Amino acid sequence: MLTSESYVELVNRGYSQTRQEGSRAYPVACYEIFMLSRAQQRAKQREVMLFRQLTEIFDWTMPRRQRNGYVKKLEAGFTFILTDLSKTILWTSQSFLSMTGYAHGEAIGRSPSMLQGPDTDPNEVARIRASLDRANPVKVSLLNYRKNGEAYACRIAIDPLYNSQGELTHFLAVESEISY
Repeated sequence: MLTSESYVELVNRGYSQTRQEGSRAYPVACYEIFMLSRAQQRAKQREVMLFRQLTEIFDWTMPRRQRNGYVKKLEAGFTFILTDLSKTILWTSQSFLSMTGYAHGEAIGRSPSMLQGPDTDPNEVARIRASLDRANPVKVSLLNYRKNGEAYACRIAIDPLYNSQGELTHFLAVESEISY
């Protein structure tokens, strides 16, 4: 039976040998995968905490069910885009980068229309605009474009957000990629 010291020595020897060969030892690769998944979990938890802080900072009033629905969608990897009333992006979730190719910093201060392109349906865009002008929620499927020009289809649900005084303060778009 191996002692813990001899096991560590065996793993280290295998790790040293595989580093020289340019591959990774199985235990090391497993540990790296485990650490990556833990880091992703922590990032999602931080994002949920940030969303809750935004809810408090902007004093949004929403039923607990709606707030919990947003949290579940954040945890599931949906893309969130928060805009002000002039439809300027103030915040995006981490999944915005993987969906669009745009980093968070590249999107802040711009309009979500930056994702539209030649085959984006102008009727659907007009429907979104009209709904938001009336402060109504809207759900659409839209063809958008990634930073590299590649088209992708997404389902978008946009909700108006109100503060405790009943004033409209922001719009929150929740997006998921769909196959077309």
